[in-house]
Amino acid sequence: MLSRLILTVSITLLLAACGPDEEATPAPSPGPTPEPAPDVTRDTPERTENDIREQLQEAVLGEHRSEANRARDRYRNPVETLAFFDLAPDHTVVEVWPGAGWYTEILAPVLRNRGQLVVANFPTDSESGMVARIGQALVDKLEAEPEIYDRVEVVTYSPPQATTLGEPGSADLVLLSRHFHNLIANDAVDTTLEAAFEVLRSGGTLAVLQHRLPPERDFDPEVRTGYVPEDFVIGAAERAGFEFAARSEINANPLDTADHEQGVWALPPSYRACDDVEDEAQRSLCRQEWDAIGESDRMTLRFTRP
Repeated sequence: MLSRLILTVSITLLLAACGPDEEATPAPSPGPTPEPAPDVTRDTPERTENDIREQLQEAVLGEHRSEANRARDRYRNPVETLAFFDLAPDHTVVEVWPGAGWYTEILAPVLRNRGQLVVANFPTDSESGMVARIGQALVDKLEAEPEIYDRVEVVTYSPPQATTLGEPGSADLVLLSRHFHNLIANDAVDTTLEAAFEVLRSGGTLAVLQHRLPPERDFDPEVRTGYVPEDFVIGAAERAGFEFAARSEINANPLDTADHEQGVWALPPSYRACDDVEDEAQRSLCRQEWDAIGESDRMTLRFTRP
């Protein structure tokens, strides 16, 4: 029986504004009463947009990120993608199945002071050794750098046993990054979308990134290629009660034909198309050929909970 794992509870920091040093400030000369200074602690749409891009860029360049993860930024465009999803520094974000924590590395420092990051992790006591190892590796990663991750909340998400992402109406954004094919394989599409709908507040955002099957290509859910049609994702989300808000081509890759024998895993960073190449030099050339294509063509979709 799987149980929910909660590592930390969120702590909200209250920021106090300091006024000028009155003793060092000369008395004002007579004149019209000046306009009051703007309240810079209050999020306006303009300030939030500027702030979030600056904070995301700072997190992307953070020393806590590995060179291997930074190398993927050009394919994943994290600043532009998370800005498109209308992320704000005071949001509560639920990241479903973060895996090794690629997005966690960026979201955690941005949300640390004013928001809350909740990671819906794989169970660390799973009967599947691989799943348990992935879940435990994320826990170890968070514990190793408390200066970055000490306020991240961890819950176990593993349908059909553990199907809750948090208290109803507690989140501003739910991130599903490259997991729709996994949800299909585990018959968990409807369960996960229902959980996302429940945890989101009214007006909250469901953010979806997914390897994209071209619309003219037949889709067989039983064929595990990792690619999913955009219409399939939109239809499933709308059946769960979400409203389709916008799409972006930020993460499109026209070089990806999505017809590889090993599916999406032929491409970097998996390079499964090169697994059978025994000669090291030839394997390096094989990887260079796939590097010329890059990572998969991806849909970037934003939905709203009414």
